[in-house]
Amino acid sequence: MSRTALIAKNTALQVLGRAVGTVLGLATFYVMTHYLGTKGYGEFTTATTFLQFFGILVDFGLSLTAVAMLSEANVDRDKVASNLFSLRTASAAVFFALAPIVVLVFPYSAAVKAGVLVASASYFLIVVNQVLVSMLQQSYRMGRAAVAEVLGRVGLLLIALVAWHWNLGLVWMFVALIVGNLLTVLWNWMLVRTLARIRWAYDRVMWLAIVSRSWPIAMSIAFNLVYLKGDVLVLSLTRSSAEVGLYGAAYKILDVLTVVPMMFMGLVLPLLTRAWTAGDPGDFRRILQRSFDFMALVAAPLVVGTWVVGRDLMTFFASTAFTASGRLLGILIIACGAVFFGSTFGHAIIALGRQKAAVKWYAVDAVLSFIGYILFVPKWGSAAAAWVTVFSEVFIAVSTYLVVRQASQFAPKLGGVVKSVLAAGLMGLVVLMMPNEWNVLIRIILGIGLYAIAALTFGAVTPAQLKELRPKKA
Repeated sequence: MSRTALIAKNTALQVLGRAVGTVLGLATFYVMTHYLGTKGYGEFTTATTFLQFFGILVDFGLSLTAVAMLSEANVDRDKVASNLFSLRTASAAVFFALAPIVVLVFPYSAAVKAGVLVASASYFLIVVNQVLVSMLQQSYRMGRAAVAEVLGRVGLLLIALVAWHWNLGLVWMFVALIVGNLLTVLWNWMLVRTLARIRWAYDRVMWLAIVSRSWPIAMSIAFNLVYLKGDVLVLSLTRSSAEVGLYGAAYKILDVLTVVPMMFMGLVLPLLTRAWTAGDPGDFRRILQRSFDFMALVAAPLVVGTWVVGRDLMTFFASTAFTASGRLLGILIIACGAVFFGSTFGHAIIALGRQKAAVKWYAVDAVLSFIGYILFVPKWGSAAAAWVTVFSEVFIAVSTYLVVRQASQFAPKLGGVVKSVLAAGLMGLVVLMMPNEWNVLIRIILGIGLYAIAALTFGAVTPAQLKELRPKKA
């Protein structure tokens, strides 16, 4: 099977799994928002965001380092995999044991603090699972791993439904997270054991090598933490739980959408790494250009379409209590478009080994964004948080591109972007003219079909490219 076809097959399987997982996730989102309301969902968002701070710190860049190290030639997979897994698990246990203690000093409600205590176990499982997923990415086994996500989402939805039906309260929504993530980890663990013999391992030299390679990524992630989650943190400390709930609901849609670029670039990263380390910059730039074009092809309709139907989308999924979230989603979707390109260049930086050069830009972005949150959110609330988030994502997309260009002389051809934007603009105009009485899902489906036709007509994607992406026999 060709390299392009291999990526296409894995991407298609992931997309299928992600599509099913997304439907289940949106069903869970529906249950939670309808059961908890804006205040309860705001408390849920506050607790999970607090734990995400610890989760990102625990990551320390190990997920991306795992993909890069396991992609190297003549690597001892069992040794590297065992040490990566052991280091990640040990650090996660320490950090998530501290989270329920640290939250006590914050002026949060008892419900939020109880949620952090219960959900710490869930986030520990997420961290462990990220290492397993990294190993599966490197081996192009993400199709099988997609089953794990679906299994976890089913478990989460079932427990959430039980909590809603029996009126068990907010804490049981965190219990649902534990059940879902446990099912996912167990399934991926069984898959990984067929690829590498993982055991508890402490090789001091190996751990130091892993940390040495990871810390620049870790610094970038720590700064990412500030500009990605600083909005909810400042909101939760200065505004009502109900407003946090509205913002968190809109951001939930963003979280669903931004999985696409991370998933795709996770598959492309080994190819970029091999091309660059093999001394083939031309192949590196070709792969990166294709990735850039793909991001434009997907991001353009997402941004335009969500901006047009955002208000109705939030009402449909979350209830009329969350209709105001549509305005916030219309702002945040611009940040989502920037994430697509920021993810592309961020992964390219890792393949180039230029993480240290990127750290300063993440630091500048973190400082500027946090200043923005502090200055504007207390007075103007969630709308200000959304606009500062847009600034932060655009800033990092531009900054990471500059690092990639300096290191590889990559200058993207913009023809595909222009064609994708034209096709998305046409789609947006037509959807905007559709009667408001039409169900929002019908408008979305019609919009997707129209965009596909327009993209082919304008040449944003060609039949030859579609044929190339079709899996071939080896």
